[in-house]
Amino acid sequence: MRALRGWYRHRVARVNPEKLVFADESGANTAMTRSRGRAPVGERAAGAVPQGHWKQLTMLGALRLDGPVAEATIESATDAEVFRMFVTDSLAPALRRGDVVVWDNLPSHAAADVDDVLREHGAILLPLPPYSPDFSPIEPAWSKVKQALRGVEARDADALAIAAGVAFAAITSSDTHGWFGKCGYCVH
Repeated sequence: MRALRGWYRHRVARVNPEKLVFADESGANTAMTRSRGRAPVGERAAGAVPQGHWKQLTMLGALRLDGPVAEATIESATDAEVFRMFVTDSLAPALRRGDVVVWDNLPSHAAADVDDVLREHGAILLPLPPYSPDFSPIEPAWSKVKQALRGVEARDADALAIAAGVAFAAITSSDTHGWFGKCGYCVH
Protein backbone atom coordinates (compact mmCIF):
# COMPACT_ATOMS: atom_id res chain seq x y z
CA MET A 1 0.00 0.00 0.00
CA ARG A 2 2.82 2.36 0.90
CA ALA A 3 4.43 1.81 -2.53
CA LEU A 4 1.16 2.54 -4.36
CA ARG A 5 0.62 5.72 -2.36
CA GLY A 6 4.21 6.77 -3.07
CA TRP A 7 3.79 6.09 -6.81
CA TYR A 8 0.60 8.17 -6.87
CA ARG A 9 2.26 11.06 -5.02
CA HIS A 10 5.21 10.95 -7.44
CA ARG A 11 2.91 10.86 -10.49
CA VAL A 12 0.51 13.58 -9.33
CA ALA A 13 3.36 15.91 -8.30
CA ARG A 14 4.08 16.40 -12.01
CA VAL A 15 0.49 17.54 -12.72
CA ASN A 16 -0.56 21.18 -12.51
CA PRO A 17 -3.22 21.27 -9.72
CA GLU A 18 -5.45 23.35 -12.02
CA LYS A 19 -5.69 20.29 -14.30
CA LEU A 20 -6.83 17.91 -11.54
CA VAL A 21 -10.52 16.94 -11.44
CA PHE A 22 -11.68 14.75 -8.54
CA ALA A 23 -14.88 12.72 -8.97
CA ASP A 24 -16.73 10.71 -6.35
CA GLU A 25 -20.15 9.78 -5.04
CA SER A 26 -21.85 9.98 -1.68
CA GLY A 27 -25.23 9.21 -0.21
CA ALA A 28 -27.94 11.23 1.49
CA ASN A 29 -31.45 10.49 2.69
CA THR A 30 -34.64 12.25 3.67
CA ALA A 31 -34.06 11.50 7.38
CA MET A 32 -31.02 13.77 7.62
CA THR A 33 -31.26 16.36 10.37
CA ARG A 34 -28.92 18.49 12.43
CA SER A 35 -26.97 16.58 15.04
CA ARG A 36 -27.02 19.52 17.46
CA GLY A 37 -29.56 22.13 18.48
CA ARG A 38 -29.93 25.16 20.72
CA ALA A 39 -32.66 26.08 23.11
CA PRO A 40 -33.07 28.42 26.06
CA VAL A 41 -31.58 27.11 29.30
CA GLY A 42 -33.82 24.46 30.83
CA GLU A 43 -35.77 23.80 27.62
CA ARG A 44 -35.37 21.02 25.08
CA ALA A 45 -34.35 21.73 21.49
CA ALA A 46 -37.27 20.40 19.47
CA GLY A 47 -36.88 18.49 16.21
CA ALA A 48 -38.23 15.50 14.36
CA VAL A 49 -36.66 12.73 12.32
CA PRO A 50 -38.78 10.39 10.20
CA GLN A 51 -38.52 6.79 11.30
CA GLY A 52 -38.30 3.98 8.77
CA HIS A 53 -39.79 5.55 5.62
CA TRP A 54 -37.03 7.66 4.17
CA LYS A 55 -35.74 7.88 0.61
CA GLN A 56 -32.09 7.31 -0.28
CA LEU A 57 -30.30 9.52 -2.81
CA THR A 58 -26.89 9.02 -4.42
CA MET A 59 -25.03 12.23 -5.19
CA LEU A 60 -22.29 12.17 -7.82
CA GLY A 61 -19.97 15.10 -8.25
CA ALA A 62 -16.65 16.37 -9.47
CA LEU A 63 -14.57 19.37 -8.53
CA ARG A 64 -11.42 21.10 -9.60
CA LEU A 65 -9.27 23.72 -7.92
CA ASP A 66 -11.59 26.57 -8.88
CA GLY A 67 -14.79 24.85 -7.72
CA PRO A 68 -17.47 22.32 -8.70
CA VAL A 69 -17.37 20.85 -12.21
CA ALA A 70 -20.33 18.47 -12.43
CA GLU A 71 -23.10 17.21 -10.18
CA ALA A 72 -25.90 14.68 -10.51
CA THR A 73 -28.31 12.85 -8.21
CA ILE A 74 -30.15 9.58 -8.60
CA GLU A 75 -32.50 7.56 -6.40
CA SER A 76 -30.46 4.36 -6.63
CA ALA A 77 -27.11 2.95 -5.71
CA THR A 78 -24.07 3.67 -7.88
CA ASP A 79 -23.45 0.79 -10.21
CA ALA A 80 -21.37 0.74 -13.40
CA GLU A 81 -24.24 2.01 -15.56
CA VAL A 82 -25.08 4.92 -13.23
CA PHE A 83 -21.42 5.92 -13.06
CA ARG A 84 -21.03 5.63 -16.85
CA MET A 85 -24.04 7.92 -17.33
CA PHE A 86 -22.61 10.47 -14.88
CA VAL A 87 -19.25 10.51 -16.65
CA THR A 88 -20.77 10.65 -20.13
CA ASP A 89 -23.60 13.13 -19.49
CA SER A 90 -22.26 15.40 -16.73
CA LEU A 91 -18.50 15.12 -16.23
CA ALA A 92 -17.11 14.68 -19.76
CA PRO A 93 -18.77 17.79 -21.26
CA ALA A 94 -17.24 19.89 -18.44
CA LEU A 95 -13.69 18.62 -18.98
CA ARG A 96 -10.91 20.65 -20.57
CA ARG A 97 -8.14 19.30 -22.78
CA GLY A 98 -5.28 18.07 -20.57
CA ASP A 99 -7.39 17.46 -17.46
CA VAL A 100 -6.40 14.59 -15.18
CA VAL A 101 -9.46 12.92 -13.68
CA VAL A 102 -8.98 11.22 -10.32
CA TRP A 103 -11.39 8.84 -8.61
CA ASP A 104 -11.19 5.97 -6.18
CA ASN A 105 -11.23 2.23 -6.86
CA LEU A 106 -14.91 1.52 -6.29
CA PRO A 107 -15.78 -1.56 -8.38
CA SER A 108 -18.44 0.35 -10.32
CA HIS A 109 -15.78 2.85 -11.45
CA ALA A 110 -13.63 0.12 -12.96
CA ALA A 111 -16.60 -1.67 -14.49
CA ALA A 112 -17.91 1.53 -16.07
CA ASP A 113 -15.14 1.38 -18.72
CA VAL A 114 -15.15 5.12 -19.37
CA ASP A 115 -11.48 5.64 -20.26
CA ASP A 116 -12.45 6.16 -23.91
CA VAL A 117 -14.97 8.85 -22.98
CA LEU A 118 -12.32 10.72 -21.01
CA ARG A 119 -9.79 10.44 -23.85
CA GLU A 120 -12.35 11.73 -26.37
CA HIS A 121 -12.58 14.89 -24.26
CA GLY A 122 -8.80 15.25 -23.98
CA ALA A 123 -8.52 14.00 -20.40
CA ILE A 124 -6.78 11.06 -18.79
CA LEU A 125 -7.59 8.96 -15.74
CA LEU A 126 -5.31 8.70 -12.71
CA PRO A 127 -6.96 6.39 -10.15
CA LEU A 128 -6.36 6.95 -6.46
CA PRO A 129 -4.41 4.23 -4.70
CA PRO A 130 -6.53 1.93 -2.51
CA TYR A 131 -7.43 3.23 0.95
CA SER A 132 -6.45 6.81 0.13
CA PRO A 133 -9.46 9.09 0.65
CA ASP A 134 -7.04 11.53 2.30
CA PHE A 135 -5.69 12.31 -1.21
CA SER A 136 -9.12 13.37 -2.51
CA PRO A 137 -10.37 16.94 -1.94
CA ILE A 138 -13.91 15.91 -2.82
CA GLU A 139 -14.20 13.97 0.45
CA PRO A 140 -14.36 17.15 2.58
CA ALA A 141 -16.66 18.64 -0.07
CA TRP A 142 -19.19 15.90 0.67
CA SER A 143 -18.95 16.79 4.34
CA LYS A 144 -19.92 20.39 3.55
CA VAL A 145 -22.78 19.25 1.27
CA LYS A 146 -24.15 16.86 3.91
CA GLN A 147 -23.97 19.53 6.61
CA ALA A 148 -26.08 21.79 4.40
CA LEU A 149 -28.55 18.95 3.77
CA ARG A 150 -28.91 18.34 7.51
CA GLY A 151 -29.84 22.00 7.93
CA VAL A 152 -32.45 21.89 5.13
CA GLU A 153 -34.11 18.73 6.48
CA ALA A 154 -35.66 17.82 3.12
CA ARG A 155 -38.31 15.16 3.69
CA ASP A 156 -39.02 14.04 0.12
CA ALA A 157 -36.71 12.88 -2.67
CA ASP A 158 -37.32 15.84 -4.99
CA ALA A 159 -36.61 18.40 -2.27
CA LEU A 160 -33.49 16.46 -1.27
CA ALA A 161 -32.20 16.40 -4.87
CA ILE A 162 -32.77 20.15 -5.23
CA ALA A 163 -31.09 20.85 -1.89
CA ALA A 164 -28.12 18.66 -2.87
CA GLY A 165 -27.65 20.67 -6.08
CA VAL A 166 -27.83 23.95 -4.19
CA ALA A 167 -25.38 22.71 -1.54
CA PHE A 168 -22.89 21.46 -4.14
CA ALA A 169 -23.11 24.74 -6.04
CA ALA A 170 -22.38 26.62 -2.79
CA ILE A 171 -18.83 25.18 -2.73
CA THR A 172 -16.48 28.10 -3.30
CA SER A 173 -13.05 28.44 -4.84
CA SER A 174 -11.78 29.25 -1.36
CA ASP A 175 -13.20 25.94 -0.11
CA THR A 176 -11.55 23.92 -2.85
CA HIS A 177 -8.20 25.68 -2.44
CA GLY A 178 -8.26 24.76 1.25
CA TRP A 179 -9.22 21.15 0.55
CA PHE A 180 -6.56 20.76 -2.16
CA GLY A 181 -3.95 22.11 0.26
CA LYS A 182 -5.16 19.84 3.07
CA CYS A 183 -4.83 16.83 0.76
CA GLY A 184 -1.24 17.75 -0.09
CA TYR A 185 -1.56 19.44 -3.49
CA CYS A 186 0.59 22.55 -3.96
CA VAL A 187 -1.88 25.37 -4.73
CA HIS A 188 0.15 28.59 -4.49
